[in-house]
Amino acid sequence: MPVRGERGATLRRGRTLVRSERQQKPEPMIKKEKRKLTPWVIYSRIISFWAPGVLLTKLGKMPDPGMQQAWREKIALVSLIVLVCAAVVYLTIFLTMTFCPQSAAKTQYRVFHYNDTTSGPSVIGILGGAFSTENATWTTRLDFTPVPGQDLTPYFNVPVPPSCQSSKLAGLRAPTQNVCGDNNGNGGCPLGDKDTAIQKNHLVSMDGRPVGYDWSDVQSGFFVLNGYVLNLSPYLIT
Repeated sequence: MPVRGERGATLRRGRTLVRSERQQKPEPMIKKEKRKLTPWVIYSRIISFWAPGVLLTKLGKMPDPGMQQAWREKIALVSLIVLVCAAVVYLTIFLTMTFCPQSAAKTQYRVFHYNDTTSGPSVIGILGGAFSTENATWTTRLDFTPVPGQDLTPYFNVPVPPSCQSSKLAGLRAPTQNVCGDNNGNGGCPLGDKDTAIQKNHLVSMDGRPVGYDWSDVQSGFFVLNGYVLNLSPYLIT
């Protein structure tokens, strides 16, 4: 019999054996998988090379590689947007300047067009340059009325340029050919030496304005080479 005043013995359940290998770990909410090196991933890493992983971990508070890669892809996306905006600005503003520089645009407005009777009927062309004949006093009469902008270079005695006197061109006929012969179609060079004739006939240079030709103005004996109209008629006739 139990002694008076003592608590009777009670039944207690002992602790069961815990085996760690039988416990099932909870599934992580975000699975860490290694990202494949796709072109997009490579581009994002190249465009954000200035931000290494250590810097993103310490200053950016992004220790997880997945977070760092997501940030890099945002930077890559922003860079593509900037490139698209730059392309739109270039096509809108600077494309015309690229294909038509300011020097070419200014030259286009200064060109005197061949057979243009409205802007200057008393204009002739000498070696591609426009000369005004408004106050000209021809010492030698021409048997025709020049068309505005007509090339009268064959009517002048133009000296052979030094570039055509090279020894490499000694065997060629055209560079040294005398285009002032009587059979050149113009009766020789009736206006005489070019520089002297310009002064004697009071031909005034129009500030270096060139004479421009349209395709419909290119006549027989004219050749177009690299944007220049060449009058080879004296060489072909002689």
